[in-house]
Amino acid sequence: MAEQGSPPPRSGRLPTAGRRGDPRPADRRYWDESAGADEADEEYPPWAGPGVTPRRADQDARQRRAPARQEAGSRGSPARGDARTAVGTWQDEGPSTTDWEPGSRSRRAAARSRRRSRITWVWAGAAVAVVLIVAAVVVKLTGHQAAPVSHDDFVTTFQRGEFKTVPNSCTAVTSATLGQYLPGKRRMVAPRSLNGSAQSLCNWTLDAPPLYRVLSVNAQAYSPSALATGNGSATQAAVDAYQQDLATLRHPLRATHLPPATVIELHGIGTAAFAALQIVQARGISTDLETVVTRDHNVVITVVLQGPHTRSGRYNAAPQSVLQSGAIATATDLTHSLH
Repeated sequence: MAEQGSPPPRSGRLPTAGRRGDPRPADRRYWDESAGADEADEEYPPWAGPGVTPRRADQDARQRRAPARQEAGSRGSPARGDARTAVGTWQDEGPSTTDWEPGSRSRRAAARSRRRSRITWVWAGAAVAVVLIVAAVVVKLTGHQAAPVSHDDFVTTFQRGEFKTVPNSCTAVTSATLGQYLPGKRRMVAPRSLNGSAQSLCNWTLDAPPLYRVLSVNAQAYSPSALATGNGSATQAAVDAYQQDLATLRHPLRATHLPPATVIELHGIGTAAFAALQIVQARGISTDLETVVTRDHNVVITVVLQGPHTRSGRYNAAPQSVLQSGAIATATDLTHSLH
């Protein structure tokens, strides 16, 4: 019986976990290859028997994986699975080699610092823009309040010579004027005013073939208004209305389908006056429209006298001079009734 000796001592290094910053490859953590070569040349005791040599626990697996590692190395980058097998089947994968690179933490910290700096500058710029906008709005609003407009020249009451009311238009036109320019049996209509005693309207219609004439009158007294130009007085409001009537006759709205008027200035009626003639053609009927507008202080009087005529001869045309004279006479009657 062969004498049994003690087991052969293992020479080589025990497995150690990789340390951060250790430049040695992962497969040197278990065995020193040179030590393993020396052990292979040692004389083994009789109890080892033929063919028995010291072996690593995973030597068979390492030998099978060696060709795969060599092939992966020839391609330039090892397979992801080889990094795990290099440290053994009983140990988890160690830290990534990128974590071992010096200064990697400082670079990541610098990148985070730059991102935070950019965000801070963006928010700071937005805050400054908001502050500037708010300041501009405040300055604009308070700037007008800092210099209040003086209303010393603004008129809010009726002045001397201005009228609060107007006379009844239906009675202000004399019977002589009506009998001369609308001879015959007339029909009178007095539309209701929306401005009370400050406005008066009246219409007369003569339908006595071959004569057909329509006379319309509107007298209105204006009040002081903040919408008026100038000092806002009642007279200034009447001036604005007078100018608006003149502009409308010279340039009628397209929706009215009326032609531009031929305008002449009149004298001797009120403070200011003009006459305008329009000839309207529609469905075989031609109508002459004679308009006279006069202003006396804060009262504007508008007179329209029209005389249509037909091709059939039922109604004859009235001379334009007659229509103009009739409108002027009516405006004169109304102006005289104010005083």
